[in-house]
Amino acid sequence: MQYVMPFIVGMAVTMVCLPMLARLANKWLFVDQPGVRKVHSVPIPRVGGVAMAVGVLVAALLTVKLEPTDRWFLTAAAVIVVFGALDDRFDLDYRFKLLGQLLAVAIVVTAGDVRIQMIALDDRVWLPWWLSIPVTVFFLVGVTNAVNLADGLDGLAGGTTFLCLCAVALLSSLLAPGSSTALALAFAGAVLGFLRFNTYPASVFMGDAGSQLLGFTIGVLGIRATQSMTSEISATIPVVLLAVPILDTLSVMVQRIGEGRSPFSPDKNHIHHKLLALGFDHHEAVMVIYVVQAALFVMAYVLRYESDLLILGFVTAFFLGTITVLQLATRHGWRLRGRSAHRNDSPLSQFLTIVQRPDLLPRISFLLMAGALGFYALLVVFDTATLSSDIRILIIALLAVVLGFLATLRIAPLRVVEKAVLYVTSTVLVYLDSVVLPTDRVTTMLSWGAISVAAIATAVRLRLYNDRHFSVTPLDLIVLFMALVVPSLAGSFDLPHGVPLAIAKVVVLFYAIEMLVSRSEERAVWVRLAAASVLAGLALRSFAVFA
Repeated sequence: MQYVMPFIVGMAVTMVCLPMLARLANKWLFVDQPGVRKVHSVPIPRVGGVAMAVGVLVAALLTVKLEPTDRWFLTAAAVIVVFGALDDRFDLDYRFKLLGQLLAVAIVVTAGDVRIQMIALDDRVWLPWWLSIPVTVFFLVGVTNAVNLADGLDGLAGGTTFLCLCAVALLSSLLAPGSSTALALAFAGAVLGFLRFNTYPASVFMGDAGSQLLGFTIGVLGIRATQSMTSEISATIPVVLLAVPILDTLSVMVQRIGEGRSPFSPDKNHIHHKLLALGFDHHEAVMVIYVVQAALFVMAYVLRYESDLLILGFVTAFFLGTITVLQLATRHGWRLRGRSAHRNDSPLSQFLTIVQRPDLLPRISFLLMAGALGFYALLVVFDTATLSSDIRILIIALLAVVLGFLATLRIAPLRVVEKAVLYVTSTVLVYLDSVVLPTDRVTTMLSWGAISVAAIATAVRLRLYNDRHFSVTPLDLIVLFMALVVPSLAGSFDLPHGVPLAIAKVVVLFYAIEMLVSRSEERAVWVRLAAASVLAGLALRSFAVFA
């Protein structure tokens, strides 16, 4: 549980801070204005980086046993955030930004003991200090700017860095789980909380404060995961994880220099711009890069113990292959949605035409989402054999609240308290599924099937209804409930192996419930009946066992 709490607290604090900071963004002039190179047409607050920094700081202070090197790292990260926030506000010259980055790197290198000091060839090769320090400085400054420059579409930098942070946490845990793992998960949780507001169409941006912070963090934690005295992980694995932003930065700088311009001059030659030019819409371009980043995640894990020369060879092949594909597509005028020479009347085409009807897909996704949630709840209810006294008391209290609203508000829309009850109930279900119930049961596969269906249906629903609002929602409040209450439940500290899967289930259920209740005002009575049935079933099962 010591590695779940940083993730949950980082996510919760970020989600709570973002609405408040966004309301102050216009007053403080932390706003990204539309422009020729921008893909948005209205001013967007860019305070996501500050919110993530607050979330990580709170998570680190409350849930992580910090070592001296961790404190120096957080100090350097604060320097990055301060200079990034000043750039978001005053649009600093790149030399001032570079000064801040060098100051932060100097802190972690000299005081935080972060250095690239060995590489893996046929055997471990130790680098002399006069080579180790400049290589480390170049790498950290490079990846900090690479992530910053690659942040050009809603959800792009957040989603890719989230995968990178999860990979760094995984690699750190392979050696010996410690503060590096916990900090990586704290950052991952903060990014996930930010993505709730940054998914297209974004209502908030991370700004330079966020993108530089994430690039710097992945670089530092990646070095710590690979450069430990006992680590067998290859030194160049962070390069694999950051291959997309590194390629993006190198390619645009080479093109600018070749055109006789400054390598720091703005343009629309980034990879995401090229995907948009090839006919991908905003959402599709981000998804393509997500898929590539996920593949790099897998390759980093596969190649983690290989020679650094082999890994650099793979990265080089990836660079050349990506550039070749983009160049060929551009030269031959390929477009994602080219005109067909003739109408396709195949059964598959007709099926897709029917499914894409505006009134059909939303209805299907809604029914699948509701059915999957109900099926998962029934599986947990019928599979639960024992309950601790504190869980039974909590279930009975929740049931009383639902029955009270059901008796007094039969037609009225769901109230905030009722929505909170739904989120608490889903947390209890995941807790029972992950802690109380045995892992080698047949219904495990069925429950994951239900969660998968709910995730897909929710993603479709989110894609169809992009109605995000800047206000503290019941989801934000219930994340705090998870952070404060779940650790105190009996048995919750016995979750070291099932923690990541439990987090995945909770996140899916939270988003599915949020989408379900936001469009169910006219069906409030059915939602109340469903919640009452699940809670009553759990209560009766527990009393039947103890009778």
